[in-house]
Amino acid sequence: MLEDNRLKLSKLSLKNFATFDDQEVSFKDHFNAIIGETGSGKSLILDALQLILGGRADKKLIRYSCDFAIVEAIFETSSKEISNYFASIDYPFDNNEITIKRILYPNGKSRSFLNFQSCSLLKLNQFARKFIDIVGQFENQKLLSSDYQLQLVDHYAGTNNLCASYQDIYNELISTKNQISDLNQRALEYNQKKDYIDFQIREFENLNPTVEREQELLELKQQYQDKQQQAENIVYLNQIFGGDESNSGIFQLLGSAKKVISQTGLDQETIDQFISAEELLNNINYKINCVSTIEDIESDMEPILDELDLYQRLKRKYHVDTKGLSDIYQDFLTEKQEVQNFDSILSELKSKEETLTIKAKQIASKLHAIRLEYSTYLADELTQQIRKLKMEGATARLKATQVEQLSKFGSTSIIFEAETNPGEGYYPIKDIASGG
Repeated sequence: MLEDNRLKLSKLSLKNFATFDDQEVSFKDHFNAIIGETGSGKSLILDALQLILGGRADKKLIRYSCDFAIVEAIFETSSKEISNYFASIDYPFDNNEITIKRILYPNGKSRSFLNFQSCSLLKLNQFARKFIDIVGQFENQKLLSSDYQLQLVDHYAGTNNLCASYQDIYNELISTKNQISDLNQRALEYNQKKDYIDFQIREFENLNPTVEREQELLELKQQYQDKQQQAENIVYLNQIFGGDESNSGIFQLLGSAKKVISQTGLDQETIDQFISAEELLNNINYKINCVSTIEDIESDMEPILDELDLYQRLKRKYHVDTKGLSDIYQDFLTEKQEVQNFDSILSELKSKEETLTIKAKQIASKLHAIRLEYSTYLADELTQQIRKLKMEGATARLKATQVEQLSKFGSTSIIFEAETNPGEGYYPIKDIASGG
């Protein structure tokens, strides 16, 4: 019975695939090794696995003169996590077996089946990324990556919790460094456009735009227009009362009438009423002339009209309404304020960076000490396993050294080395390992 968290490739079937006519490969529990001379088909088995896991289909893999090629794999698992995953994507399986099949055709097309249902390559890729690691010949091999080798040592040493604590602090440290870099860049950019921003702010300071203020100005403008009309009416009335070069006014006409009214035979009461009417009109004319002149009104309204004109000019300049002007003004002020606070913020961030660096180095040193100890144990076990593969003279060695520069995995640099025969010397695995 498989352990609950394991996924095992139990069978791989190949039909009309490359040099294989009809072949079935069975895999046992634990470690499986496929060995053979160059050209015996070892890499083709890996190609078949990559197809099963969503790799690109190549019609050249179809056996010569055949109409199709079939690759089928069966995985075994009793993992609840894996079972729940396949149920969640609507591809459940029975009897603890996951079945994947790919059919290739000479026209370059292919069909995919997951647990006996047609599926997309995306589903196969998602499954592979979540549960399977493949290291292939001539690729940027994961096993030969220093970072991945370090993770293998950590997994062997059981430092997952300590690594997680380091990662949290390291990520925060990187974030802080990025903030410092961003702040410095923004300060540089601000200094380059400081004069421009200051000019814009001064322009806005003369206005301090708000929707309420613009509405107030528009109401004052309307009042001005009403008064202007009133002043024009007063001029018109004065012309009626006083006359001009071309027309006689009311007072001129009344003066002429007054000279002859006593000779009309009217009674004295009517004459007195005429005189009273003349006095009343004189009083009305006096009051009319006491009203402000157009020049006085224009003098009062000039700053209001200038302010309204500035509103319109800025709205055209920034292509926004009055609310947008207010927002832009606040943005300029905020940017200037931020720059003024750059020094204090930068000082805080640098202090935070220093504290996080100390914490990260402390945890990295603990990790390194553990890795140094367990790399020796792991090297011994690897050596035993290698010698079981008919390489009796081979020895594995892991060189773990502490470096000053922190990385996402700490301060440990690790090199997997091997000596294939006694006395030949140790060389990095990545330099001496063959594609197989």
